[in-house]
Amino acid sequence: MSQKNSIWITYARNDNVDGDVDFIAQELSRAGLEVKLDRWNLTAGKHLWKQIDSFIQDPSKSDGWLLYATQASLGSQACKEEFAYALDRALHTRGGDFPVIALFPAPVDTNLIPAGIKTRLFVSVTDPDWKERIVAGVERRQPDIAKPQVEPYALKIYKSSRDGNNRYAIEVRPRGGTWVPFFAAIPLNEKDNVSPRLHHGPAKRNPLEAEVLGTFLSNGGSKRSNDGRLWIEFAGNEATPTQSYYILCKKLPSILIFGVDAGSPEYQVRF
Repeated sequence: MSQKNSIWITYARNDNVDGDVDFIAQELSRAGLEVKLDRWNLTAGKHLWKQIDSFIQDPSKSDGWLLYATQASLGSQACKEEFAYALDRALHTRGGDFPVIALFPAPVDTNLIPAGIKTRLFVSVTDPDWKERIVAGVERRQPDIAKPQVEPYALKIYKSSRDGNNRYAIEVRPRGGTWVPFFAAIPLNEKDNVSPRLHHGPAKRNPLEAEVLGTFLSNGGSKRSNDGRLWIEFAGNEATPTQSYYILCKKLPSILIFGVDAGSPEYQVRF
């Protein structure tokens, strides 16, 4: 069995009153690291800094160093001293590639963040991959993180708090290329409840706000699909990465089909 990589954690005692640091240590242990904490690994009656120095300088005792970075730890004189000591020893003894990592459970005053951390790996507990980022840093490899599948279109829903025919606006636009002529279709049996109509204008601008103006729709109109299943709104303006179509409606449809009228691409989204 291969030996586990180990990491030393520096933290302010106040940050562990409710076991938050113990939780971090537990999760990193489960992720495959051997975690070193002062109350687990330091021996009573022996000089504190000599023991920390040993953990940092001896490759057999630690493979990385982690600061649990909070307002308390970054403002703690003891933690500041330990960080400065650790960084100095790490850089001079273990080399510039020795993993020095800051783990942030919440935003902190940037003025409190030491320069030595600002230029190194930041990890936030709110990141679902925080454990893998730390383990990868200690193991000196790229993190194994699944890349999200990004659709070739952008879609966003806006909702108005005012009563009226336009309670919702569904923004759609291509991330690359253009859609022309454009169409948007919904199930025919939802036409009266949804009451869709098209608006064309700048991307990421809520058309339900009175000051947001759209452009004149060229060659626009409405029709039933040939099979009688869909109600289609269409227009000749280009949809681009910076110019969106907004489908204004009283209620959201169950299905929205959109893209290039009588061509491709064509996309379908369920709500």
